[in-house]
Amino acid sequence: APPTAEGVAFAWTPWDPLAASGSVEPADLVIGLAAGARGRSGTALAGALRRAAAPGGMLMLAEPAPGRLWDFACGQDPTWWAGGDGALPDGEAWHHALAEAGFETPEALPLAAAPWPALLLAARAPSVILPAEARPRRVVVCGAGRLATALEAALRAEGHMVQQHPLSPAPSPREVKGAQLVVLLADQPLPDALAAATRLAEAANGAAAGFALVGAGDVARAAALTGLGRVLANEMPDLRPRRITLDPALPPEAAAWRLAAELGADAPEVTIGVHGRMTPRLAAGLPPQTIGGARRLAIGQPGQIGTLAWEAEPTLPPPGPGEVRLRIGAAGLNFRDLMWAQGLLPEDALMDGFAGPTLGMECAGVVEAVGPGVALRLGQAVFGFAPSAFSTHALTRAEALAPLPPGMAPEAAATVPVAFITAAYALETLARIRPGERVLIHGGAGGVGLAALQIARAAGALVAATAGSAEKRAFLRAAGADMVLDSRDTGFADVLRAVWPEGVDVALNSLAGEAMERTLGLMAPFGRFIELGKRDFVENRRTPLRPFRRNVSYFAVDADALPRAKPDLAQALLADIAARLAEGALLPLPHAVFAPEEAETAFRTLQASTHIGKLVIRPPAGGGAPAPEAWKPDADGAYLILGGVQGFGLECAKWLAANGAAHLALVSRRGGETPGADAALRTLAALGARTRVEACDATDAKALGALLARIRRDGPPIRGVVHAAAAFADGAATAMDATRFAAVLEPKVTVAENLDRLTADDPLHLFLMFSSATTAFGNPGQANYVAANMALEAIARRRHAEGRPALAVGWGPIADAGVLARDAATAETLERRTGVAAMPAQEALSALPVLLGSGVPVAHLARVTWASLSSALPVLAEPAYAAVRAAREGGAEGADLRAELRALPPEDARERLVRLAQEEIARILRLPIEAVAADAPVAGLGLDSLGGLELRMALERRLGVQVPLAAVTEDLTIAVLAGRIAGVVLEDRTEQTVQSLMDAYEPASAAVEAAK
Repeated sequence: APPTAEGVAFAWTPWDPLAASGSVEPADLVIGLAAGARGRSGTALAGALRRAAAPGGMLMLAEPAPGRLWDFACGQDPTWWAGGDGALPDGEAWHHALAEAGFETPEALPLAAAPWPALLLAARAPSVILPAEARPRRVVVCGAGRLATALEAALRAEGHMVQQHPLSPAPSPREVKGAQLVVLLADQPLPDALAAATRLAEAANGAAAGFALVGAGDVARAAALTGLGRVLANEMPDLRPRRITLDPALPPEAAAWRLAAELGADAPEVTIGVHGRMTPRLAAGLPPQTIGGARRLAIGQPGQIGTLAWEAEPTLPPPGPGEVRLRIGAAGLNFRDLMWAQGLLPEDALMDGFAGPTLGMECAGVVEAVGPGVALRLGQAVFGFAPSAFSTHALTRAEALAPLPPGMAPEAAATVPVAFITAAYALETLARIRPGERVLIHGGAGGVGLAALQIARAAGALVAATAGSAEKRAFLRAAGADMVLDSRDTGFADVLRAVWPEGVDVALNSLAGEAMERTLGLMAPFGRFIELGKRDFVENRRTPLRPFRRNVSYFAVDADALPRAKPDLAQALLADIAARLAEGALLPLPHAVFAPEEAETAFRTLQASTHIGKLVIRPPAGGGAPAPEAWKPDADGAYLILGGVQGFGLECAKWLAANGAAHLALVSRRGGETPGADAALRTLAALGARTRVEACDATDAKALGALLARIRRDGPPIRGVVHAAAAFADGAATAMDATRFAAVLEPKVTVAENLDRLTADDPLHLFLMFSSATTAFGNPGQANYVAANMALEAIARRRHAEGRPALAVGWGPIADAGVLARDAATAETLERRTGVAAMPAQEALSALPVLLGSGVPVAHLARVTWASLSSALPVLAEPAYAAVRAAREGGAEGADLRAELRALPPEDARERLVRLAQEEIARILRLPIEAVAADAPVAGLGLDSLGGLELRMALERRLGVQVPLAAVTEDLTIAVLAGRIAGVVLEDRTEQTVQSLMDAYEPASAAVEAAK
């Protein structure tokens, strides 16, 4: 048996998973060789392998793949042809069988294709297998399609009794009594599906033992179902409806197994994704504030790696024509960077390169700003080349970037540009590598070496690779190299010549001195010698010319020079590599990731050459954009506001005009006939905006498309869209039918989908949708409205994930615009009964620059008194709301502090408030409290609008009162702020705890979103 690491139990025994006695104790790693040969593949084998893998366990199989050589060798066996085309399954068949058995993200990759075709299969068992009830359950699955069929099979395999039932008509309460009802949203119109789910909830309420709403497929439809479930949790508390969302990336069979396990649990709301199981948590607060400004890695003393440090980055100029400013997520480390830091490269050796004499040249990140003529979008994830890539931000050329392949992390993408551009340019462009040619790759376990190995193998070449350690050589053998040699022993040339007497057709060299000369001596006639190293060039070393007498070509390759000298070629190579990565034809390189404070360790690791693949460094997480600018409208662009002729939409139009928008289009069904339209035009004209009012039914895609075409034809390009349209048809869920759902869904969701699709080619920097804070807690009586806004928020997240601008704001009640402006009594009743207070429209809109600049796709802004709301809504007893319940319970601290302040003389109370504000500002800005002077303007201390919002919320939490801080102005001091707060606290202007909420919906962030 092979040696094992300490603490690892290893068993090497013959095992037949299909034998009657084939059960084994579940293992963390199951390895198989030819387990599926001779007709043994399929569901039964995959199921046995699934039972052999522990939760989170890994399965790895090396399996023969269909091919004539296997048929020739094994075809005399009569059983070989039992399946018709031979006994070997292909990768697709394996993928289907493993997914159907419940493995997550099974993958099938081809192994060495010469001479015997084979596959490497890898899959993981679900990380969390929740225990099902010991006794069999009766489950009624309402829905149809592949997921319903697969779920039935998975439940039956676990011993449960399963009954299929259509979504409508709903079964009677007697039919579902004692059963677990599972509702799968079918591919019928969303209003019909939500109405059917509501009828099923009625049938289950008081009768069924469990009720689960399962959203799968389209993210907006799934989110709408979750929204309905939150409302039902308040309106039918005894039903305890569970809300389960399945990641669309999960194959139906794998999703079914995960769902079957989840149905035995009791989490009220959960998302089952490719990488795990997530539950939402609501937290009051802002996204983490950026601290410390922009940073750049610099070497204090050339030659001394210990002097590497992150220094303040100079302000980057706005992007010029063809330029892009990036917020960098990760950057790859190259030997060029090490040599520059060590002082081994003179500055003139780098002057011709794209990155110049700076640290870092390849990275992955997000587009933060673009210059004229750039097709990349704001917020788009990209990777490529950039000068000073070891920074929080970089300015680069658009042609040096490519969109990030879907699903690829920035750390993985940062391994690609230098290595793959070098390898592709060297092997494909220069050497024009052909099938069957012999290729020698020095430094095969490094970034360029491993990229070249992938490209050479894909071209059908034979590969010999060198490496300097036994571990690296073992890795190269596993990676598919045909011959592996020791790069530290110049005898590698003798060994290679003994195996390949003809020599090599292509050599990718990074060795210097004698090793380089021995490599030259291996070149076959018409060979291509490609030099990647820099040391011989810098030292101006002589190269013997005798080997070139055999028509050998010599190329020197420096990928850093390509984007500068041949930008079109660099762009084409990068785009081709991105496409091959997206297809799975190429894979990112193995890599180790270093935190910002570990930058020196990364350089020393590269210096020691003990790693395999690439080293990647993350920039400081808190780096803010250089000289950050608040979001503001583009005066040379047009802004379309749907629902903008009156109400809160009109207030948003005024806000845009007041902040510099010069071209507005207000859209409503009635257009200029809407009451108040003329007055709105006069107001906006006074603010300097040229405004047109248009009548359009935006639910009609054809009509909306025609309107957008007219706006493009008549004026400047469309730069922004605001979807402020809304409709209400409130009522108990039991009174909701498809018509009432449609009445609210269509103006919200259909319009959003139309806008999303029809503006795809417009240069938008604003795609703002008005949602509602009611989505956070499922406001009873508004099932259709909550479902519609949840769908809106899902569209915003999807756009954001695609790299397109998107923000959905869940507004709380607005006091002076819309419904509540026309009915003050309703506003008063709402606050008294629920604890949700209305706010003025312009105060709410003043938060937009912060929200738009935060980079989150969904945010909520509302004033909520959780004590009142918690007593009114049962859903707030769920674990998702534990943080806000704790905040509510902590309200006593505010009451005690107010009582303490009122007991003090007024002057002492003000001094205590000054100290309180100093403590919070020092915490936010990470300053010593002594540096926060009471009479200094807080803006001069570095407190911006985002920090002001955080300060207001912190003080409101501590004091339990609404703090009068609308904005951070130039003349605002702590003493002035303390005087304002004293006027509230000491005069007792409010008795209720009021908190400002802004809940950013992001995984692992402040949110109503999945957090592990």
